[in-house]
Amino acid sequence: MQPVVIRTERLVLDQPTQADAASIAEYCRDPLFERWLTTPWPYELRHAEGFVATVAPLGWSTGTEATWAIRTREGGPLIGVISYRTLRCDVGFWLGADQRGNGYMREALAAVAQWVFVSGDVPRTDALTWEAMAGNRDSAAVARAVGFAFTGTAPSSHPVRDGSHVPSWHGVLLRSHDAEQARASWPEETRL
Repeated sequence: MQPVVIRTERLVLDQPTQADAASIAEYCRDPLFERWLTTPWPYELRHAEGFVATVAPLGWSTGTEATWAIRTREGGPLIGVISYRTLRCDVGFWLGADQRGNGYMREALAAVAQWVFVSGDVPRTDALTWEAMAGNRDSAAVARAVGFAFTGTAPSSHPVRDGSHVPSWHGVLLRSHDAEQARASWPEETRL
């Protein structure tokens, strides 16, 4: 699979580069990442350098994961990362603390979902899945805003740092979905 650039009204999603490593390392030291993500902890510059040099390019070249840097302009600084994993048809994302609250992640996720459903660059799927550790209401708010329906609480698909599978919230975005019905599916405990 060849890397693809996605443009939205306010964002450019392109490949993370070595020039982004310091920003990735800084953002990934956010205490919320320790709590909610499976990234290494403590997160160091070498982790970010390995991510941009090996992990992200390997995902594209093997067709297993499409990873984008999120930027507010062409060539601008990285403000977050979003990925689509083809084997599970799932998404993962994070946004730097100073960029939250602007609707950037909602916009990026909607664009990636559109790419998955219509681009032809990845195997056809009618369902895109999302999950977050139970309690991560911010991630749930993004998924809900894009049209994902809540499908329940179950063990995480991806192991956390200690190898266990923790209770996680799961959702699905269907190629053709009823947005109102999807919004109504989210229980109160998932809401901000």
